[in-house]
Amino acid sequence: MKRCARCVMPETWTGITFDEKSVCNICGANETKKVKVNWGERQKALNDILRNYKKLAKTTGNKYDCMVPFSGGKDSAYTLWAVVEKYGLTPLVVTFDHSFPLSPEAEWNLMEIPKQLDCDHLRFTLGNGLRNALCKKASEVMGDFCWHCHNGVGALPARISKQWDIPLQVWGEPTMAEYQTAGPYRYEDLEEQDKEHFEKVFQAGITPEMVLPRDYNMVDLLPMTWPDGEFTLKALYLGCYEPWDQRKQVEIITRELGWKHHEVEGTYVDWDKIDCPFEPVRDWQKFMKRGFGRTTFQASKDIRGGLMSREEGMRLVEELDGKRPGSLDLFLKEIGMTEKEFESITKVHVVPVSEQ
Repeated sequence: MKRCARCVMPETWTGITFDEKSVCNICGANETKKVKVNWGERQKALNDILRNYKKLAKTTGNKYDCMVPFSGGKDSAYTLWAVVEKYGLTPLVVTFDHSFPLSPEAEWNLMEIPKQLDCDHLRFTLGNGLRNALCKKASEVMGDFCWHCHNGVGALPARISKQWDIPLQVWGEPTMAEYQTAGPYRYEDLEEQDKEHFEKVFQAGITPEMVLPRDYNMVDLLPMTWPDGEFTLKALYLGCYEPWDQRKQVEIITRELGWKHHEVEGTYVDWDKIDCPFEPVRDWQKFMKRGFGRTTFQASKDIRGGLMSREEGMRLVEELDGKRPGSLDLFLKEIGMTEKEFESITKVHVVPVSEQ
């Protein structure tokens, strides 16, 4: 499998290309993207936006200046901290809960951090029957059991914004992340969430009709679908207005909020994707389909950031990627699937490598 000569990203990642020196387009973009954005101008624009929406909330008598979609993970925890402590807003915190059992640390982060910041918090959870049926159907359709979570995270806040008349949402990292190669947005874009964005990024071509399980109706998927009708919404990404540095942000939320870390299978950091206990299972699905897992992503980012050599990155990839996670047993028990079923469904979606 061909990998970038500078980082460790492989040819099976969607949209990746390599130049004549075998350097991937992600590394190429990383060298130039920072000079494309005037962060001083972006910060001023953000301050103006937030000031106007604070004024609007006061005029309309709404308690909430904005909404923050929140999982308790590093990015949303930093976003919530910044919204409250850095920018002085009063947000409503909204969680679409994937409904899998959280670790004690992740449960604390999810429930206690909004309280520490004196924020009101809505937590929405699907029933297990619908969740399990969607996990199975999504695995069949796309080789990824997370459809219900991805779409709920995007759609439920929009539904609540419409119902509660909260027109401003503040998200964290833009979808054009450091390792992204394909999609409708570029690093320098002022990315915002609306119906078109939801369909392109969250649905990504997989509509509710495609994953509707037997014995359920479309009405059952309403929390995971965009609301009908017109309503006012400005859903911005904080990472479009200030540089997104996850390691620095983890330091902030750990120091200021007591945000809790814990070890996760398949990675060498204790702060990434800790808000879902079955992220290692998703990584295992990815490995079966594409031949790499989360360590490849993290190591590639750290190589580009000058935190490790490519040799060290490859050593970590060989050590950690491609290991069957212990959490797979609990996942299969939770959703009622055999490992043979899981593997056969996932392997339908294998991405072929080029002939070397």
